[in-house]
Amino acid sequence: MISLAPSTSVASTSTSTSTSTESISSSVLSFTPLDDIDIRIKRSKEYFNLKQQQLALENKSLKYEIRDRQNLLKRLYFAIKDNEELIILAMEKDFNRSRQETISLEFVKLLNDILHIIESLPKWMSNKKVNDWSPVGMFGNIQIQNIALGTVLIIAPFNFPLLLALLPVVYAISGGNSVILKPSELTPNTANIIERIVEQSQLPSGLVQIIQGGAVENTKLINSGEFDKIFYTGSPRVGAIVAEAAAKSLTPCVLELGGKSPTFFTQNLNRSHWETALKRIFFGSFANSGQICVRPDYLLVHSSIYKDVVKLATQLLHEMFPLIDSQTEFTHLINDDSYKRTTIKLKTTNSNIIQAKIDESSLQGLNLVPPTLLIDCDWDDSFMKEENFAPILPIIKYDNLDKTIDKIMTFHDTPLAEYIFSDNSTEINHILTRLRAGDCMVGDTIIHVGVPDTPFGGIGTSGYGNYGGNYGFSAFTHERTVFKQPYWMDLALSMRYPPYSITKRQLAQIATERKPWFDRDGNDKFPLWKAILIPIGLIMVSLLTKKYISS
Repeated sequence: MISLAPSTSVASTSTSTSTSTESISSSVLSFTPLDDIDIRIKRSKEYFNLKQQQLALENKSLKYEIRDRQNLLKRLYFAIKDNEELIILAMEKDFNRSRQETISLEFVKLLNDILHIIESLPKWMSNKKVNDWSPVGMFGNIQIQNIALGTVLIIAPFNFPLLLALLPVVYAISGGNSVILKPSELTPNTANIIERIVEQSQLPSGLVQIIQGGAVENTKLINSGEFDKIFYTGSPRVGAIVAEAAAKSLTPCVLELGGKSPTFFTQNLNRSHWETALKRIFFGSFANSGQICVRPDYLLVHSSIYKDVVKLATQLLHEMFPLIDSQTEFTHLINDDSYKRTTIKLKTTNSNIIQAKIDESSLQGLNLVPPTLLIDCDWDDSFMKEENFAPILPIIKYDNLDKTIDKIMTFHDTPLAEYIFSDNSTEINHILTRLRAGDCMVGDTIIHVGVPDTPFGGIGTSGYGNYGGNYGFSAFTHERTVFKQPYWMDLALSMRYPPYSITKRQLAQIATERKPWFDRDGNDKFPLWKAILIPIGLIMVSLLTKKYISS
């Protein structure tokens, strides 16, 4: 059995004392007993099968099914909305999450996406008619249907513990699936609130089953072979383990991973844009204490402007973060391990460190690392080995753009995002063409993930599959072709049946084979219809012109 590496847990056993959903004063999370996991998976699969059977027996219309799914999402929407304050307090207790970040980056985004999904469902769920003008399909009724996959597993991360748990659930429900949800054990208070939200939604029993736990529970889930899809958000290391386990049962996955997302600050960026550009880079890099999978992981600045950019960056760092103390709204790192790993690397870096000011006396024992710039960083630095899930921004000087892109491709190919700050369209297109990344923003950072109808996902080591708007619906449905052929069409298609003959073969080829519109040199031929219609058109114009002149 493929096993996930032990992760930091907030409970020592699978039978720890339950936490009341009415309180967030305790950080103890009640892990789901391992024996119950199979029971809950079975319950979820039974719910899906019974629902499909009921829809078939009652011959419910598509409009009924659309309305039913919309009503489920409406219940979930209000359950989330009604728990706004508890959600904020839970994340504050889990990792001192800034109230503003919880509201703007997570809470509002989730609610808005649910509303968008509810209003878009009729369009997404409608059958798409396909017109085929070949003899095979000319008189058939051809449609594309989006059907539910079945029972899906969603494993959520800690960095956006509400949004990245419940938004995939919403997409899964919109697609007609049943769900097993595994929230992050590293944010126990939020995990308990998620369970509260699902209970208050009064969803049908079996539609959404929650499994609380850590690496042991995750290992059991991914090795069960019982799911029709696995949606995992987290590190590339664990993502590879999930994919390997899923492959044994041919279970498809969506892997939303991470990577070191580069940010280009080129000499072709107008100086009047520098301050805005740096503020946007700092927002993306330091928000959520740097614990964002698409954050600008390192900044590449052209050598001709390097000193001036560093000077301005230092000034803005102290303006945006004048003093951080225990009362400042600044998110902490998730746990002691993350804090120790970051501080050890800060001691080994060869870069010049510039940090926001902190009140050390009030921050003792807290997992807080202030926003940090690493000046004159190089590619061999300790912070350039892997993704920095912390508020650390290495700033690297470069001279040649292509050689810099070569280094990115050598050390950190296929990042989840890339960011470009330049006013030269040729330069921007050059970077876009050469560097593969999951997504790209020009002139800003990270907010592209908030656009509702665009795909979000990785490429290569940053993951595969995507979601967002209709892409999220597609991630949890299967597009199948339904082709209804009239029986009288055998008058035209009977040549396909044995016994075969030369005549049947010739008729079949004449009836079905398309002719190319280009010659062997790749040049487009002049179409026959143009050769006929254009002269006729010219004659008509000539006649009408003569008639107009004569009149």
